[in-house]
Amino acid sequence: MARPARPESGGTPKRKIRKKPILVALAIVVLVAVGSTVTWKVNHDAQVAAQVAAAEEAANQEAERVAAEKAAQESRDETERASRQLSVTGIESSIEEMANEHVAEGMLDGPVLSVTCSPVNGGSTDNLSETTTVFECFVANEDVGGGRMRGYTYHATMNWTTGKYTYGYGEA
Repeated sequence: MARPARPESGGTPKRKIRKKPILVALAIVVLVAVGSTVTWKVNHDAQVAAQVAAAEEAANQEAERVAAEKAAQESRDETERASRQLSVTGIESSIEEMANEHVAEGMLDGPVLSVTCSPVNGGSTDNLSETTTVFECFVANEDVGGGRMRGYTYHATMNWTTGKYTYGYGEA
């Protein structure tokens, strides 16, 4: 049998290019590129979310630490204020004892009815930044009625750092 004749073109024979395998390969490259991009994006977003969550957690822990530190400082401050108030009571007791000695020696008229000490010159037992406070103390020995008292003035100086005080008769 005879083969059909091929037309001759006078040059090299042309190869027939198959488009389907090239399109499949191109589709695979595109799918791999898209898949890689999506995977990278998902991983990146997860890393960013983890970093944001870690930063928020760190901020929350710092806020809790600061709040706990503040509460502890407030507790120490309240303890110091209560201690200072007890010290004032101690000053008043010491001055009352001295005033009773002065009455016994005949230096003052008695009896001692009450002793009250108050900070002077803007001093305060609440201001914890003050290292010393000067007190003026009133020793009442006579009730003149209407809530008024007559008496003598004493003074005291408290050193909050050492916890010691000095006191005496008269104004400071």
